[in-house]
Amino acid sequence: MTAEKKIKGPGLYQRQKKHTQYNGPVIICDGLQTPDNLGSILRVADAAGSSGIILLDSHLDLNNKKITKLARSADRHISIEQLSLAEFMTNRSRFKNLYALEITTQSKSLFEAEILNCDAIILGHESKGIREEIIALCDRVIHLPMYGINGSMNVSHALAVFLYEWRRQQNLISVLV
Repeated sequence: MTAEKKIKGPGLYQRQKKHTQYNGPVIICDGLQTPDNLGSILRVADAAGSSGIILLDSHLDLNNKKITKLARSADRHISIEQLSLAEFMTNRSRFKNLYALEITTQSKSLFEAEILNCDAIILGHESKGIREEIIALCDRVIHLPMYGINGSMNVSHALAVFLYEWRRQQNLISVLV
């Protein structure tokens, strides 16, 4: 068996350049509070090919060095909009299939959900989750099954799981077509 070698430098850059697609769902963050989470969300958004981020009612300073450090330059490639809830509600029609990543009495497990058509995913406030008036605007609510003692995980980690499942489902369709 041939020894595996890590790809790095120009080889890694060329490989990534071939796969670059910013066609993933827009990420909408409801009341995100910490620069660390925004930096991580930007990095995940770039890795999974999301087309942009909308911050709802967030007072984050987008020039915070923690964001830039954690985003590792993704903040230069992913567009960020800041909107109030009222502005978002006025522009809700921008999204044909708006999904929420939240556990509710009617949410469906990510493992059972078809999420191919999702064009925007809403994430909640770090401790309060997604506001009910925003959940009411969603076409579907998806949750990640939790198998430990905690009822949730970090918002950027949950986003990564969701986006890579979205990407996996997209790839399955392209293989079948």
